[in-house]
Amino acid sequence: MITKYLKVLCVLVLFIFSCSTVNGQRTINKEDSDRYSIEINKEDGSPITILQVTDLHLGSIDEGKWKRDLETCRRIKKLVETHNPDMIAITGDLFDGNKPHGALLASYAVNFFDSLERPWLFMFGNHDPEGGFGRAAIAEVFAESRWGVLGKHAVNNEWKEKYDYVVDILVNGEKKPVWQIFGFDSGAEKGNKSIKEDQLIWYRDISNNTVDTYKEKIRAISMFHIPLIEFQYLQDDDSIKKQGYNEEKVYYEEDDGSVYKTFLDVGNMEAVFCGHDHYNNYWGTYKGGIILAYGFISGVATKYAWPPGGKLITLPVDGGKITMENVTPNMTQ
Repeated sequence: MITKYLKVLCVLVLFIFSCSTVNGQRTINKEDSDRYSIEINKEDGSPITILQVTDLHLGSIDEGKWKRDLETCRRIKKLVETHNPDMIAITGDLFDGNKPHGALLASYAVNFFDSLERPWLFMFGNHDPEGGFGRAAIAEVFAESRWGVLGKHAVNNEWKEKYDYVVDILVNGEKKPVWQIFGFDSGAEKGNKSIKEDQLIWYRDISNNTVDTYKEKIRAISMFHIPLIEFQYLQDDDSIKKQGYNEEKVYYEEDDGSVYKTFLDVGNMEAVFCGHDHYNNYWGTYKGGIILAYGFISGVATKYAWPPGGKLITLPVDGGKITMENVTPNMTQ
C-alpha cells in the first residue's frame, strides 16, 4: 500500500514540475525533447498574441553597452505591460557574440524573461553560440527556466542533434491544437548558415504525424533567425504589397530556396518570422500564399534605423487571418 501511494506521489510531483502555469491562463507542458504544448484560456474567442523580439545582442563587452542592455529590458517589459501578449518569441541573437561570462549572461536572460510571467520561446541566432559558450551550454541554463521553451531532436550526421522544436497551441482545454509553432535553429557556422535537409526531414515527419493524429492539417507558423532567399525576392517584387520598411538587402546566407519549397509542399505553413537584418521590418504574402515577415529590432545596443521595439503577432482561433504590427514602447508613461 505504501509503495502504491509513493508511486502516486511521484507521478504528481513529476506532473507539477513538468508544467508551468501563469495567472491560471497559460500552461506549458513538455511532451518530448522536441515537442511542447501550451494551453491558453481564450473563452472570449480573442486571438492568440505573440510578441516577437529579435536581435537584442545582450552582453557586449564594449564599454558602456551594459547600460543599453538594461534599457533593452525596460523597453521589452513596457511592451509586455502594454500589449499583454500570451507569449514571447525570441528569434535569435539574444546574446552578443562576445560573452566571456556566458553562464551569468544566460542566467540573467532567464531571470528577466521569467519575470514577465508568460511562456517565452527561444530560437538560436548566428551570434548566440559564439564566444565559447555554445548551444548546449545555453540550453543547460535555459532548462532551469520556469517559462522558457527550447527543444532539440536527434539527427544522423556529425551534428548529432539540432535545436528545432514544435509547440502545439491548445485553447480552452481542447486536445487538438489550433496552431503549431515550428522553431528552427537556422545556423551559425560556415556551411551551416541555413535550415538544412536533416531539419526539413524532421519538419515533414512532425507535420505528417500531426495529420495522422488529427486527420487534418493544423495551421502553422515558423520562427527562426536567418531569413530565406524568398525575402529578397519579396523585397524586389514591386507587384506584391508590403508593409513596414526595407532599408538593406536580405542576408539569407546559405539558403537556396529548399526551405520555402518544403513549406509549400507540406502545405501547413502560413507565415514565417525571422530576424538577422537590423534594417528590415517589412512583411508581405509571397507566391504560394505564405506570409514572410521580419521582426522589429529590439536591442538598444544593436545598430538600428528606428527606436527598438517588437512585432505583435495575432493568431486567430476562429479561422481568421494572421495579423501583425510593428510596435514600440511609450517610455514616457
